[in-house]
Amino acid sequence: MILLAGIMAIFPKDGIQIGSTKIEFPTFNQFFAHQNTTADSLADVQKDLIELFDSTVIVSEIDSTLIKYRLDSLSNYRKSIQLADNAKPALHRFFDALDNAQNKKVRIMHYGDSQIEADRITSVLRNELQVKFGGYGVGLFDVIQVAPKMSVNIEFSENWKRFPGFGRKDSSVTHNKYGPLMAFSRYTDIPSTTIIPDSVQHNAWITLKKPRASYSKTKTHHLLKVILSNSYKPVHYDIIADGAILKSGTISANTPFQVLSTTFSNTPEEISIMFSGADSPDIYGISLEGNNGVVVDNIPLRGSSGTIFTKQNQTLLSNSFANLSPNLIIMEFGGNVVPYIKDEKGCKEFGNWFKSQIYFMKKLNPNAAFIVIGPGDMSIKEGTEFVTYPYLEGVRDALKEASISSGCMFWDMYEVMGGKNSMPTWVNADPSLAASDYIHFSPKGAKKIAVEFTNKLIKMYENYKNPSVPLEEIKEEKDTTTVNAK
Repeated sequence: MILLAGIMAIFPKDGIQIGSTKIEFPTFNQFFAHQNTTADSLADVQKDLIELFDSTVIVSEIDSTLIKYRLDSLSNYRKSIQLADNAKPALHRFFDALDNAQNKKVRIMHYGDSQIEADRITSVLRNELQVKFGGYGVGLFDVIQVAPKMSVNIEFSENWKRFPGFGRKDSSVTHNKYGPLMAFSRYTDIPSTTIIPDSVQHNAWITLKKPRASYSKTKTHHLLKVILSNSYKPVHYDIIADGAILKSGTISANTPFQVLSTTFSNTPEEISIMFSGADSPDIYGISLEGNNGVVVDNIPLRGSSGTIFTKQNQTLLSNSFANLSPNLIIMEFGGNVVPYIKDEKGCKEFGNWFKSQIYFMKKLNPNAAFIVIGPGDMSIKEGTEFVTYPYLEGVRDALKEASISSGCMFWDMYEVMGGKNSMPTWVNADPSLAASDYIHFSPKGAKKIAVEFTNKLIKMYENYKNPSVPLEEIKEEKDTTTVNAK
């Protein structure tokens, strides 16, 4: 302590600049400053937090810890989903589809960065809509997942490998055909030649079991889909449910797009997909879903800023979206670009680039509604304090302008969290609602955000069905779902 005090006494207050690097050290007052709020402020925080959770979420097994602290002023920032008139026709088509969900499938594709990994946020939206409008299953997922989903219980042979279409790509891939999940999987290496001998046969398997911890609607499904293409050699496949072969066949060579599908009268305890052949098909995704009702795909793209869609093969994406027929596409991005934006010009350039992604996706999905979700608050450390990144609001504004001007809706997660410098309050809440990196939500925080978003979407639906009732008078649904999840 004497050594630290000595350094504090002599270290320059403004730090030491060495080239492009600045070295700082806390002052004596900063180091020993009392960081907690006053007793009166803490009482207000506790009161507000209890009011917030009592009015929106009934504590269940996933939120079993007693809530003690409040996200200061969160109630002042509960922003609705924002849209201009040109976005209403697509939104109303989506709401009309929900009304007809008992007879026809309604698909929502939720793209996002690492905030939605492991089916966080998406799982709550999926469950609430499936309970309200009908539907089953988890939707689309990769063979190999960067962050395993609690809603998927998958095992596979050790020869499978994942090839992402963003970030650090495998140099052996010489095309941009990655499909709707922006990644594909295969069990043989990428061929370096079109001449592949038949002398070596490869076998691979995928096994799907009922998830151990998930919502009941997710555990139930009546349809299996496998989206793929195949290039050089025929591949034999078997689909087996609870030990019985339900479907067998051959995937022909030179097949640019194909969907294997099998229906079940009752949800199997275990499904196996077996492949054998001299080469592997490219598997773009597997889906477990119902024959009708709501399907919500969780598509996390770790590290992505959401500017990768235009880099994908348009024909393959077009075929994929035509088969999947999404009614709503959610694009939740912005967080990964925030640390690298250095000025307002960078914000505007990102907004323009993201707008081009929106136009590209709208071109491929002309009947779908689009919602863009901006980044939440993210903190950088200045001295001893965690503060909002300097240009986060600029990125948020650029995303909002890109969304509204291109006929999409926008939901401001940053303001919902409490706006500027709100992240430390989420981190320090009890139970904690954000991780110690001051960027990502904790599981409880992700659920809280998901409930906020889902309530806003359902409010808009209720207002569409009964426009005489103002939005603020529509009662929010409470989350009474109990989830066995660690």
